Amino acid sequence: MPILWVCAIGKIKMLSKAKQLKKNGRLKPKPFVDKKYLAYLHSQPQKCFVCQGSNKIELHHIKLTSSDLKDDRLVICLCGEEHHRNGELSPHGNPKRWRETYPIEIQREYAQKLYNEYKSNSF
Repeated sequence: MPILWVCAIGKIKMLSKAKQLKKNGRLKPKPFVDKKYLAYLHSQPQKCFVCQGSNKIELHHIKLTSSDLKDDRLVICLCGEEHHRNGELSPHGNPKRWRETYPIEIQREYAQKLYNEYKSNSF
Protein backbone atom coordinates (compact mmCIF):
# COMPACT_ATOMS: atom_id res chain seq x y z
CA MET A 1 0.00 0.00 0.00
CA PRO A 2 1.54 3.33 -1.03
CA ILE A 3 2.28 5.90 1.63
CA LEU A 4 0.90 9.36 0.94
CA TRP A 5 2.12 12.55 2.48
CA VAL A 6 1.18 16.24 2.19
CA CYS A 7 3.95 18.53 0.97
CA ALA A 8 4.49 22.13 2.12
CA ILE A 9 2.13 23.62 -0.46
CA GLY A 10 -0.70 21.23 0.41
CA LYS A 11 -0.48 18.78 -2.49
CA ILE A 12 -0.68 15.06 -1.77
CA LYS A 13 2.30 13.10 -3.09
CA MET A 14 3.18 9.44 -3.04
CA LEU A 15 6.52 8.39 -1.55
CA SER A 16 8.90 6.42 -3.72
CA LYS A 17 9.39 2.75 -2.88
CA ALA A 18 12.86 3.45 -1.41
CA LYS A 19 11.47 6.21 0.82
CA GLN A 20 8.59 3.95 1.88
CA LEU A 21 11.06 1.29 2.94
CA LYS A 22 13.06 3.85 4.92
CA LYS A 23 9.91 5.25 6.48
CA ASN A 24 8.69 1.77 7.46
CA GLY A 25 12.14 0.88 8.77
CA ARG A 26 12.45 -2.18 6.52
CA LEU A 27 15.53 -1.78 4.41
CA LYS A 28 16.34 -4.76 2.26
CA PRO A 29 19.48 -6.49 3.55
CA LYS A 30 22.55 -6.51 1.35
CA PRO A 31 23.96 -9.80 0.10
CA PHE A 32 27.20 -11.05 1.64
CA VAL A 33 29.91 -10.58 -1.01
CA ASP A 34 33.39 -12.08 -0.73
CA LYS A 35 35.09 -11.82 -4.11
CA LYS A 36 38.40 -13.01 -2.67
CA TYR A 37 36.76 -16.24 -1.55
CA LEU A 38 35.20 -16.85 -4.96
CA ALA A 39 38.55 -16.12 -6.64
CA TYR A 40 40.18 -18.57 -4.22
CA LEU A 41 37.68 -21.30 -5.15
CA HIS A 42 38.26 -20.69 -8.85
CA SER A 43 42.03 -20.87 -8.39
CA GLN A 44 42.01 -24.15 -6.43
CA PRO A 45 41.43 -27.58 -7.93
CA GLN A 46 37.88 -28.38 -6.81
CA LYS A 47 35.76 -31.49 -7.08
CA CYS A 48 32.06 -31.74 -7.87
CA PHE A 49 29.83 -31.99 -4.80
CA VAL A 50 27.84 -34.81 -6.47
CA CYS A 51 30.26 -37.00 -8.45
CA GLN A 52 33.68 -35.85 -7.15
CA GLY A 53 34.70 -35.20 -10.78
CA SER A 54 36.85 -32.21 -11.65
CA ASN A 55 35.67 -31.47 -15.20
CA LYS A 56 34.51 -27.85 -15.86
CA ILE A 57 33.69 -26.96 -12.25
CA GLU A 58 31.23 -24.11 -11.65
CA LEU A 59 30.13 -22.49 -8.40
CA HIS A 60 26.51 -22.75 -7.31
CA HIS A 61 25.03 -20.38 -4.70
CA ILE A 62 22.79 -22.18 -2.22
CA LYS A 63 19.48 -20.41 -1.69
CA LEU A 64 16.34 -21.66 0.02
CA THR A 65 14.05 -19.68 -2.29
CA SER A 66 14.64 -17.83 -5.54
CA SER A 67 14.03 -14.51 -3.77
CA ASP A 68 16.83 -15.11 -1.24
CA LEU A 69 19.94 -12.99 -1.66
CA LYS A 70 23.13 -14.69 -2.79
CA ASP A 71 25.62 -15.30 0.00
CA ASP A 72 29.15 -15.93 -1.27
CA ARG A 73 29.90 -18.05 1.80
CA LEU A 74 27.22 -20.51 0.71
CA VAL A 75 28.56 -21.93 -2.55
CA ILE A 76 29.22 -25.47 -3.63
CA CYS A 77 31.26 -26.73 -6.57
CA LEU A 78 29.42 -28.60 -9.32
CA CYS A 79 30.48 -29.87 -12.73
CA GLY A 80 28.91 -27.53 -15.27
CA GLU A 81 26.65 -29.36 -17.69
CA GLU A 82 26.01 -32.52 -15.71
CA HIS A 83 25.27 -31.34 -12.20
CA HIS A 84 24.92 -27.54 -12.28
CA ARG A 85 22.71 -26.54 -15.17
CA ASN A 86 21.14 -29.25 -17.30
CA GLY A 87 21.52 -32.72 -15.84
CA GLU A 88 18.75 -34.90 -14.44
CA LEU A 89 20.24 -34.24 -11.02
CA SER A 90 21.02 -30.52 -11.04
CA PRO A 91 19.70 -27.53 -9.09
CA HIS A 92 18.79 -25.60 -12.25
CA GLY A 93 17.72 -28.53 -14.43
CA ASN A 94 15.55 -30.40 -11.94
CA PRO A 95 15.33 -28.42 -8.67
CA LYS A 96 12.72 -30.68 -7.04
CA ARG A 97 14.77 -33.83 -7.49
CA TRP A 98 17.93 -31.93 -6.47
CA ARG A 99 16.39 -30.85 -3.15
CA GLU A 100 15.00 -34.32 -2.48
CA THR A 101 18.43 -35.91 -3.05
CA TYR A 102 20.52 -33.19 -1.37
CA PRO A 103 18.55 -31.36 1.34
CA ILE A 104 19.54 -27.76 2.01
CA GLU A 105 21.17 -28.74 5.32
CA ILE A 106 23.65 -31.07 3.58
CA GLN A 107 24.49 -28.41 0.98
CA ARG A 108 24.99 -25.74 3.66
CA GLU A 109 27.20 -28.06 5.71
CA TYR A 110 29.43 -28.71 2.70
CA ALA A 111 29.56 -25.01 1.79
CA GLN A 112 30.47 -24.11 5.37
CA LYS A 113 33.26 -26.69 5.28
CA LEU A 114 34.69 -25.09 2.12
CA TYR A 115 34.47 -21.59 3.63
CA ASN A 116 36.13 -22.69 6.88
CA GLU A 117 38.99 -24.26 4.90
CA TYR A 118 39.44 -20.96 3.06
CA LYS A 119 39.43 -18.96 6.30
CA SER A 120 41.98 -21.25 7.94
CA ASN A 121 44.31 -21.07 4.89
CA SER A 122 44.02 -17.33 4.31
CA PHE A 123 45.26 -16.18 7.71
